[in-house]
Amino acid sequence: MHRFVLLSGLMLVAAPATAQTTLGLKGGVGFATIAIEEAAVEEKYVSGIVAGVEIGVPVSGVFSLRLGGSYAQKGGGGSVGGGTVTLNIDYFHFSALARVATSGDGLSVGLAAGPWAAYRRSCELEGVTLEGTSIVTPCYDPPLSDFDIKTLDFGLAFGGGVEFPVSGRLRLGLDALYSLGLASVDDDDSKTRHLTVQTGLSFPVG
Repeated sequence: MHRFVLLSGLMLVAAPATAQTTLGLKGGVGFATIAIEEAAVEEKYVSGIVAGVEIGVPVSGVFSLRLGGSYAQKGGGGSVGGGTVTLNIDYFHFSALARVATSGDGLSVGLAAGPWAAYRRSCELEGVTLEGTSIVTPCYDPPLSDFDIKTLDFGLAFGGGVEFPVSGRLRLGLDALYSLGLASVDDDDSKTRHLTVQTGLSFPVG
């Protein structure tokens, strides 16, 4: 029994040696909204850019960890009583995803899921009143302090994608990822929702 446990442990330790850690550069577009508890608010999506880096750490033939950091434009909008409000919130976004994918040097199809956390970099409010007056201002200014968008956000992400070789050891990837916010970003229990479609290049390092 002890030999079996020792052999299993050695196999797990040795498994990553057959693959290499990768570094990826990604960019794409995101579609975001904020789920608002108030029934009278008609929610609307906003779009923005997503760009960042990702480190792929192999664990076994089909299983790897993807550690990522990115700049993501999120937010949301809504209509209230004839007026409109849009929140543009920029975040530094960090994730740790587990990925299961087909193995081999050719086309790879995979699924990924895991936790993420985000730090708010900036927040801007755009609004149009019933009289047609436009407002653009930081959402933490005293007249708009009721929005009180919190600094930190976190949640779970899941999605999938494909990767394939393009030149030598350089690989091209395309993936879609849905981020479900679990934290309340304001005092009204509003939560973020974010769908990203990204493409990028990855290559082995080390």
